[in-house]
Amino acid sequence: MPSFLGIGKKKGQSSSSTASPAYQGSPHSQSNSQASNSHAATAAPAAPSSSSSSSSPSQTHFDIAGLPIIVYGLSELTLSTSSSTAPRPPDVCVSFHLHGRGGDAKNEDHICRGIYQRATSNVAASSTSQPARELLVVTFDARNHGHRTTNSLGQKGWGVGNKQHALDLYGMILGNAADVSFLIDLLPAYLFPHDDRRVSAWCVMGKSLGGHAVWHVLKDEPRVTVGVNMIGCPDYGRLLEYRTKQAFLSNGPPHVPRSLKALIQARDPAKSPFDRWGKENPYWGKRILSLSGADDKLVHASFSKPFLSRLMVAEPHGAGGVQEGLEVRFIEGVGHEVTPAMVEEAGRWIGQWGMRV
Repeated sequence: MPSFLGIGKKKGQSSSSTASPAYQGSPHSQSNSQASNSHAATAAPAAPSSSSSSSSPSQTHFDIAGLPIIVYGLSELTLSTSSSTAPRPPDVCVSFHLHGRGGDAKNEDHICRGIYQRATSNVAASSTSQPARELLVVTFDARNHGHRTTNSLGQKGWGVGNKQHALDLYGMILGNAADVSFLIDLLPAYLFPHDDRRVSAWCVMGKSLGGHAVWHVLKDEPRVTVGVNMIGCPDYGRLLEYRTKQAFLSNGPPHVPRSLKALIQARDPAKSPFDRWGKENPYWGKRILSLSGADDKLVHASFSKPFLSRLMVAEPHGAGGVQEGLEVRFIEGVGHEVTPAMVEEAGRWIGQWGMRV
């Protein structure tokens, strides 16, 4: 069984531990070169464009068959050479970051950079002689977000007039997960048209809406073996039950049609054999870190705990039944936000399980 540990600030701690702002998706300023390249991504450039700033890593924009993406760390990869005597360059680990509802990819630039920096610095500082992959972090706008927005009301809830909130939210979750698989199919060819590098590890991490989608990616995409959920939920049925009550609506038609409930029954992580041993369980053998705010009032810890307390990814060992490759944390004093401590932990996890060969 997973252990439920706490990290981060608890209520009442000294102000010195709260100096860093929480990562809540607010836009950070960019250099002129970064801003122009963000615009270029929206305009779907025909060729990749790169930008850099005083803080690493580099940022490169690609258009993947009509889906603009941002790639962090491409310029930092070891240069390959055509010499037959040159050593083969390291393999590559690609980690997707999926942003939260109401935001977009560029507004979570600070999260992507923070995770990249923590992951790569941890691996560089490691005393082990174990070889390591080099890291790329990839992010993109979710369905009906950023440059893909077709209906801004569709991002919102029942309380502001979106009568299709339950459908829209689940559709964006499933769409996010489908986009990850689409990108895995095509990214190696776009990134390395000379076939000079090999992607040998795929990871996914996400915040809120993106965190919901992380559970679907890990369930449905066998090529993704490492995941980090930040303030997301694997049980959409429980989430809907709570939100319909809060909105004084019935958990049924027309707000939650039976056809949607049938889809949830067929596709939701909580409806999968997540608690079984062996290959029948889609999470078996995967490396998963789940980070939630203990005081989250939007995605309550209680929505996820029944799933997380039974989730199996490996054979338990020791008196506490610890599973290697599974960490579950509900962080005291934290609500629906991604804190600097969470970003640090996510970077540690990607470095430990994604970059290590």
